[in-house]
Amino acid sequence: MKRTVVHAAFLAVLLAAPAAAFEAQPASQEPADPQPGETFSDTLTSGGPGPEMVVVPAGTFRMGCLSAEGCSEYELPVREVTIEQPFAVSKYVVTRLEFNRFGRGRAGEGYKFEGEGASPASWVSWADARAYAEWLSRETGEKYRLLSEAEWEYVVRAGSTTPYPWGDELGTNRANCWACGDEYKFSAPVGQFAPNAWGLHDAVGNGWEWVEDCWNDTHERAPFDASARLEGDCSDHVIRGGSWRDGPRELRSAFRRPVENPYFKSGTFRVARELRP
Repeated sequence: MKRTVVHAAFLAVLLAAPAAAFEAQPASQEPADPQPGETFSDTLTSGGPGPEMVVVPAGTFRMGCLSAEGCSEYELPVREVTIEQPFAVSKYVVTRLEFNRFGRGRAGEGYKFEGEGASPASWVSWADARAYAEWLSRETGEKYRLLSEAEWEYVVRAGSTTPYPWGDELGTNRANCWACGDEYKFSAPVGQFAPNAWGLHDAVGNGWEWVEDCWNDTHERAPFDASARLEGDCSDHVIRGGSWRDGPRELRSAFRRPVENPYFKSGTFRVARELRP
């Protein structure tokens, strides 16, 4: 532990300073040389760990509907997007327990939740999802935020170019949806299915995930640097990934939709965290 020796000449000044200035800030739990796939959790000033985060690499990918058929105009045109810096993303969607440490009573249990385990925070508004990320930033001294839409598709695809993160077909028991052949009829605990190639659980299915962007009908004129689109119809925001009530079409990595209702009952979210230089 580092020890600091204070010269007597400064003692009176130090004692007179507001006590809040001397509140201990939690040490960053970020790995010294973060590598893709590594996980960590930052410590909160209020005690306990923040969400478990996984490091994802910088890179370039093609965003939008990459198949020859089944595309919506919402998913076009396909464009190349560059993620310029590695960052971290929560391994799971934010759970009800995690969210309620910030705002008790402001999130419900996963919509019609069943099973034993951590429930996703559901019925969360886009504004409250952003407020939670800002609270994490204050609690940890690190930069947390919602993912941009491009970042969301990048981490969900995890290098894949197929309709689903795991391949061309929906398959069986790979996610939670009405056609997925899994054991759940409703919302499931987080982490019940195999992670994608970069370690994210429930990359699609179980609950829709808010992202930062305002709604635009197509990818036309979208930025190529993965920043969020903050112009367009900002009365609606983009939500991605599908839920337990949805099927094969909605669970595709490219599928996107607008939501105006601030308390969308199947609305969940992940957080991103910027890594230190």
